[in-house]
Amino acid sequence: MRPRRRWVHVGHSFARGCAVLNKMFERLGVGGLKVETVVDNHEVRPGGQITGNMIISGGASEWNCDGLIVELQTLCLVKMTDGETVPKMVVMANSAICPGRILPGSEQNMPFVIEVPLTTPVTGGVTRSVITTRLDLEMAVDPTDHDPVTILPTDEMKAVLDSVAAQGFRSCAADAQYQHQRSVPIRQDFDFRPTGELQSRIHELEVSFAQNNETVNVTLTVDRKLDNRGEREAFFTIMKGQTDPEAVSAAVKGAMVTLTR
Repeated sequence: MRPRRRWVHVGHSFARGCAVLNKMFERLGVGGLKVETVVDNHEVRPGGQITGNMIISGGASEWNCDGLIVELQTLCLVKMTDGETVPKMVVMANSAICPGRILPGSEQNMPFVIEVPLTTPVTGGVTRSVITTRLDLEMAVDPTDHDPVTILPTDEMKAVLDSVAAQGFRSCAADAQYQHQRSVPIRQDFDFRPTGELQSRIHELEVSFAQNNETVNVTLTVDRKLDNRGEREAFFTIMKGQTDPEAVSAAVKGAMVTLTR
C-alpha cells in the first residue's frame, strides 16, 4: 500500500520568477540589473544536455558578480529521517556562471550547459523538472525563478515500456523516490495495472531502470493476487542502442514468465 502524499503546486510563471530575482538585485544595492534565462531545448533525455544563455543587463551602478547558478531540479518523493515521505525539489545537476564585473548599462550573454544525469526521472504524472536560476550568495535563492523542461525516456527505456504495454498492461503512475542512504539515491518506478485475463493474477507491475553508458538494467516487480509471497522480482539487461522491438519483447516476456509461473 502506497503512503498518502500531499502534493504541492510548483507551477509559477518564469517571467514572474525573473521579476522576483531582479527585485533581489535591488535589495543588494544593484537596482536596475536584470537577468533573463533563455533555455534552448525544453525536451531532453537522460544522458543529454540542456543548453541556454543567461542575459545579464547592467543596472545603475557597477557590480561584481562572483556567480550565478543554473540548476536542473526534479520533484521527487523524499524519505525523511522520521520515515515520512514528502514531495521536494531535488537538484539533479547545475552549471555555474561567473560574469565578473558588470558595468552600468552593459549587457552580457553567458552560455551555459547542463549535463543531464542518467538517473534523472522521466517527466510524467506528478514527476516534473524545471530549470532554476539563483545567485551564488547565501540565502539568495529564488524558488519561483524556473523554466519547465520535459525529461523524455531514453530510446531503450521507451522500447521496454512499450513492450510492457503490449503485454496487456496500462500505465498508471511514474513516481520518483529519493533516499540519500542508497548508492543510487534516485529511483523511478513506472507503475502498470493489468488488463484482460491478467487482472485475475496480478495486482500491479512496477518497472524500474538503472543505466550506465553501456547497459540498461531493468527490474520488473509484480504484486500477485494468487499467493501470499508478496512482491516478486525479475531482472534483465539490454545493451545501449538495443531497441529492436522483437529482442526487447523477448526479454520482457521472459521476465513475465518468471514472475507469473
